[in-house]
Amino acid sequence: MITLRPYQSAAIDKIMADLTTQTNVLLQAPVGSGKTIIFNEIVRRYLTAYPHLTIAIVAHMQELCQQAYDKMIKVWPNGWQKLGLACASLGKVDTSKPVIIGSVQTLARRKAARPVDLLIVDECHHINALETGTAGKGQYHNLINKLKELNNNLRILGVSATPYRLSDGYIYGNECKPGTTTLFPRLNYQITIEELISNGYLSPMRAKKNVEMNKELENVKKIGGDYALNELDDLCGKEIYINAAVQTYREHGENRQNVLVFAVSIKHAESLANAFKQAGYKATVVHSCLSNDERKKRLEEFERGDINILVNVTIISEGVDIPNIDLIMLCRPTLSASLFCQMIGRGLRLAPGKKDLLVLDMAGNYDALGDPLNPEVIIPGASKKSDKKQTNKICIGCGEMIPVRSRLCPYCGHENEGTIFTEISTPPKMVEVEARPLGKSEVVESYCEPYVSFKGYYMLKLILNCKPGGQIVHYLDIEGTASAYGQRKARGLWWGLSGGKKYPDTVTEATERFNELSLPKFITIKRDGRFKKVEEFC
Repeated sequence: MITLRPYQSAAIDKIMADLTTQTNVLLQAPVGSGKTIIFNEIVRRYLTAYPHLTIAIVAHMQELCQQAYDKMIKVWPNGWQKLGLACASLGKVDTSKPVIIGSVQTLARRKAARPVDLLIVDECHHINALETGTAGKGQYHNLINKLKELNNNLRILGVSATPYRLSDGYIYGNECKPGTTTLFPRLNYQITIEELISNGYLSPMRAKKNVEMNKELENVKKIGGDYALNELDDLCGKEIYINAAVQTYREHGENRQNVLVFAVSIKHAESLANAFKQAGYKATVVHSCLSNDERKKRLEEFERGDINILVNVTIISEGVDIPNIDLIMLCRPTLSASLFCQMIGRGLRLAPGKKDLLVLDMAGNYDALGDPLNPEVIIPGASKKSDKKQTNKICIGCGEMIPVRSRLCPYCGHENEGTIFTEISTPPKMVEVEARPLGKSEVVESYCEPYVSFKGYYMLKLILNCKPGGQIVHYLDIEGTASAYGQRKARGLWWGLSGGKKYPDTVTEATERFNELSLPKFITIKRDGRFKKVEEFC
């Protein structure tokens, strides 16, 4: 039996309480938080109390299905006979057991054998938003609709480290693409990366970014909200940037033992790996065109340390755990906050001898999306922003200004190769990444819950969902378990927000009287190191 961490126990209690009254519940749990262990423990508790239930755990990748199956056995070693694996790509399709762990592809295609009471969706940000007034499209919605036909009381628990999508915005609440509706009404519980780093569960992180790439990215066409891969490939594959990656590693990361590089395409990845090898480094590449056996072999060589630089094409952004990665090099620009966070998340796990994670952003991602611990999530269609990209370019044949997308020059007939990017003559300069100030933020939702800190202090946890700023947590030491000063501050805040009513004596009483508080519409958020805190209730 695995001993749960304090935040895991708190998350489980909150989720199970909310599932009694809510149909769709969402948990945000970042890499390294043990989200698989959390929802597996939820399954164990439900089936221990209610053996007649049927629970399905679904994911979009065979690796995640196998991972969930293996960890379920660790969490619940006596319950292995109740587990059925249903993933055609793994060669197993068993839907007869009380717990079905399977791929959405396999389960959406099959006729449901019996009603399901609880559907747990791992990496649930892959569920696309619903067009308002429709039943939804795609494999996940097909599966959900099929299960609801058999059981109208179906409960859904979504689990994700990044609850937002490039095409839709946030996957909960109202901060989504106009004309769409999210599956999850709210974010029910959030475990933050800051909390895990502070309590020693994840590796500290530092980052450097290049200051040159942004000028060229302005000219890259965008498709579906992200950069067009063919133009991105042309830009990032230029010799100056390939050589810059090697030089940047030599200057800033040569003492790092396990380096994961993210590339745009297979061609780009091969070019980067060859450049590292020509410079005398042990490097290899993994991508979708390799056989499963060859890919597994190269990953094992990287984990053992036989190879210290692994270049990949988004193969290692979800579902792969290599804790000893101590340097992430981003050579792949993106406007997807989810992909940005998933890439960096691969290096946040702890490992023996690992001091911290260094991120070298060669691709302008920090400037486009901000801090990966609290990224800027773009809401498609929510506002019209001015288009600052260039509309003209210089023909390399005659020097005439022509439309940026033109290949044939209307003046001299010279064939220009797509977008002409501003050439740079020296490698990009790397600078330290600084946290952005947050300032005033609108409070769109607030609620509270009891909380036990890492050191055992019992407090009231005030959760504020803000725009911008995301979820902000403020702790009230109602009972003074941490300090008398903290208790005085909590009592004073309660007095002020309740209009002068007597403060509660216990956390339980505070939870029951929470509706007495008149929380402000706006707060001012400040940064305290890596953490976001309430500076002022406006």
